[in-house]
Amino acid sequence: MKEINNVAVIGAGAMGAQIAALAAEAGYNVKVRDIEQKYLDKGKQTILDMYDKRISRNRLTEDEKKKFMGKLTFLVDLKEAVQDADIVIEAVPEIMDLKKSVLKEITSYCPKDCVFATNTSSLSIAEMSTAAKRPEMVVGTHYFNPPSRMSLLEIIKGEKTSQEAIDVATKAAKAMGRDVVYCKDIPGFIANRIFCNMSNEADWALANGEVSSPFEVDSAIKYKLGLPMGMLELQDTLGGGSIDTQFHVMEYFGETMGKSYGPAPVLTKLFKEKNWGKKTGKGYYDWSGGKANELPMNAGANFDPIRVLATAVNEAAKLVEMDATTKEEIDTAVLLGLNYPRGILRMADSAGLDVIVNEMNRLYEKYNHEDRYKASTVLTKLVKQGKLGRKTGEGFYSYGLGEYEAIKVEVNKEKKVARLILNRPSKANAFHADMMAELNKALGELEKNADVQCVVITGAGANFCGGADVGAFASGRVDDAFNFSEAPHEVFTKIETLAKPVIAAINGPAMGGGLELALACDIRIMNKSAQLRLPEITLGLFPGAGATQRLGRLIGWARAKEMILLADPVMADKALDWGLVNIVAEPKEFNKAVDAIAEKLAAGPPITQKMVKGLFYYGAQADQRTALYLEAAASGDIALTKDLNEGITAMNYRRNPKFTGK
Repeated sequence: MKEINNVAVIGAGAMGAQIAALAAEAGYNVKVRDIEQKYLDKGKQTILDMYDKRISRNRLTEDEKKKFMGKLTFLVDLKEAVQDADIVIEAVPEIMDLKKSVLKEITSYCPKDCVFATNTSSLSIAEMSTAAKRPEMVVGTHYFNPPSRMSLLEIIKGEKTSQEAIDVATKAAKAMGRDVVYCKDIPGFIANRIFCNMSNEADWALANGEVSSPFEVDSAIKYKLGLPMGMLELQDTLGGGSIDTQFHVMEYFGETMGKSYGPAPVLTKLFKEKNWGKKTGKGYYDWSGGKANELPMNAGANFDPIRVLATAVNEAAKLVEMDATTKEEIDTAVLLGLNYPRGILRMADSAGLDVIVNEMNRLYEKYNHEDRYKASTVLTKLVKQGKLGRKTGEGFYSYGLGEYEAIKVEVNKEKKVARLILNRPSKANAFHADMMAELNKALGELEKNADVQCVVITGAGANFCGGADVGAFASGRVDDAFNFSEAPHEVFTKIETLAKPVIAAINGPAMGGGLELALACDIRIMNKSAQLRLPEITLGLFPGAGATQRLGRLIGWARAKEMILLADPVMADKALDWGLVNIVAEPKEFNKAVDAIAEKLAAGPPITQKMVKGLFYYGAQADQRTALYLEAAASGDIALTKDLNEGITAMNYRRNPKFTGK
């Protein structure tokens, strides 16, 4: 593969400027070109402001800033910008004719082996490449906005794109710290195909009277599915409002994927009225006068978001069906490009593929056999084979022994130590019901494993565990909240009764349910930079995974009440002084300290350790398990309160809650 030394970025707007900065940080010589000096000046200032912000946060030094800026040259002359380029990254506006004209002009100046990478979120690479002298060197590279924070890059293979072009684009992307997924040249590629169609279906649910207001559908999507925002809310606010963009994308989908994929009725009406969201003062919501339009947690209690999720899953399955990409890359795109809490196909496996297919069939029959509701053959085939997801052990993914989504298990046979890693770093390792099930399963497997005599539980990335997903409370049903609270009780009790010692290696913040997980472990070792906190009461909730019982038994009831009622963070020194943790270690010595204790425990007498753990646990059980049951029951009652609804809503909108005692 050719060496990459020189990169040309065409377009100094927000996207182009940040892409250029990434290339400079990767060590490339970068020429940034735009049509007028004023645009280059603005792009340069964008980069300087970005670096100054990093410096203020101690994430960059002045010397590094100077080094990176020294790699950047800003030019108006196109020929000078591209004549020695190894790869050109074009970041001009999403207008096909404009991109074609830029491509045609550039390929008359750049070297013959130069790769032309167009930054596009939906335009056809095949059509664009017709303007190039060497169409085989044209490749799609969809950066996600803002590229300084969003690491996903979709690399798109046009009809004539060569493997060489893909390899060069990949090499440059990885040097720039991108997480790469690949897709064929299809409308919307991966992330936008799923997201835009899902947004359109939220609109159809509103237009067809399945919900009475956008609040209802968006609340269900936000709280029950755990998505960052409601689909209609996001259209109103993304970039100040993106209803006009969404309309044009859906128009394109209608032209290329079939008429039924066109813009939904409310979207069409809003577009024609020029009510394009927050930037115009009105969209799906009324934003005039600075209205906030918060989504109450319980607004969507009566709407089942499977209505919207099923259609998104169906589009993802169609990508697999047409061999456009892989299931793993689909889920990576959704996680990193759309910031969903889980991959869309993992969500499907949890919901049940039969449930997804049944919903698609219902919609297909109800709405006049519209093409977009026809279930993918990939889905129907899996259902016919009895591969329904987690409940049958296989769906899009397999869930056999040692196969996990939200955790990772590493076994050191020589030292007889297993590391059970909470593996949702982008979500602070917060746990959901499936993670609890996986923890339960992994603990059972490790207990039977003769090569393991000590288990270390820790978190991937910077956090130990951010607590629990509170989506179970969004339904407003007592049994949902009760079952959600009982699941960790079962798992944490298993930790306490496991035949082998369990260490909580608290590598970062342990919040709410994360701290309650640590409380169930035998030994707690804390990174001095970490913190412990039980913040539930600030939401109108209370700790529901054992802290109201285990914490008082561990540090005394007065301290336990202080932690729960005040909800203040407890730093390492105080945690050690109170007896919350056994050992505190400096960050550089943390892993070494954990390893030393784990190896010492693993070398201990297994039968005696098992008996000692049993004596501690069962000797204290005169009323603890009963109390835990009462705790779960009380969690069900709290699910119905207006204060909980207000607390969780306020948390999501970063404001102080206003509790009413109701």
